Amino acid sequence: MQLISRAEAAEWFGKVLPALANLLLQLPTLLESHYQNADYILGKYGFKTGLRLLGSQEAGMVFLSQELIGALLACAFFCLFPATDRGANHLPTINFDELFAHELVGALLAYAFFYLFPATNRGANYLRTINFDELLASLYEGYSQKQESKLKCIVHYFKRICSCMPVGFLSFERKVLPQDRHPLFKSYPEADFWSKSVLPLCTFEVNSVGFIEEQSADALEVDFANKYIGGGALHRGCLQEEIRFMINPELIAGMLFLPSVADNEAIEVICAERFCDYKGYASSFRFAGDHADKRHFDSFGRRITRIVAIDALCSPGMKQYALKYLLRYVAGDHADKRRLDSFGRRNTRIIAIDALCWPGMKQYALKCLLQYVKFALEEVECTENSSSS
Repeated sequence: MQLISRAEAAEWFGKVLPALANLLLQLPTLLESHYQNADYILGKYGFKTGLRLLGSQEAGMVFLSQELIGALLACAFFCLFPATDRGANHLPTINFDELFAHELVGALLAYAFFYLFPATNRGANYLRTINFDELLASLYEGYSQKQESKLKCIVHYFKRICSCMPVGFLSFERKVLPQDRHPLFKSYPEADFWSKSVLPLCTFEVNSVGFIEEQSADALEVDFANKYIGGGALHRGCLQEEIRFMINPELIAGMLFLPSVADNEAIEVICAERFCDYKGYASSFRFAGDHADKRHFDSFGRRITRIVAIDALCSPGMKQYALKYLLRYVAGDHADKRRLDSFGRRNTRIIAIDALCWPGMKQYALKCLLQYVKFALEEVECTENSSSS
């Protein structure tokens, strides 16, 4: 089975792998620079933005440069992160050996003199592993074109950053709605909060064609996600969340420091560059070449796109009509918007949502009504994207 041509193999082993090794050697310097400057980014707002664990129920933000993310993902590719004790913090492991096969990684790294990946003690309690051997394992032990295409997306990302390192930034933020009532802060809304609201409903538009990632740049893109950010991206998953992590690989960096998402939490990313085009979905997913991301940057150097990940119910069936689950959903992205607006973001947004990709949620009318109610409260225009990706 030949996955790449001789010319592509020569480029990978002769140029890309050595460049990744050099990038790894820069990681200590990049981290030192990051910690020297990170907390100045939003210092006037009183927020820390340095790389750290954003634990459960701990609202906070991390700013990372695209270069630092590239170095972190190179470190994960070579499986250099410690693989033990991440379960205590409900984190997925960060190395890539779960995406790649052990045997093939060994061959690749031996070829490049980097046979360093840890092979034991992964997948601790409550975690999605982030290592890459599972992706290559799926090629080596059970070939499928979707897994080959996922691997091609990752390889293409590394080729791009090794030929021209991008200079932007990303922010990863954990947003939390406090469960306890407080007069000065927005809290987890109960039923009477919604039933007594007198706000008018927002403009609602349904699109039957197009993709979430192709909506206008001011869209807030909702990812109905696994509670572990990234879901099965580095395993065999290939639905909405997993595809987005393949075409925007910088999102994988969030798996390093973002534990699982609770019912009253959301993760917002602003925003990862898109590097790949694709076609198809699930088993028909295929890498379709390079993508030049033309979206503009904000004053912090981030691409003007907002991705919000909230945990979706798993195969809820009829229980999704119960009041507790209706409230669970509408609370998901209601978290902490006032503070976000203080950074100068627009109050009026277009919300791009994919109805067909909400796991277990086949009652589209119910889902649309929930979207309608929730975003009317935020005074935004709601665009429901009902395409297949």
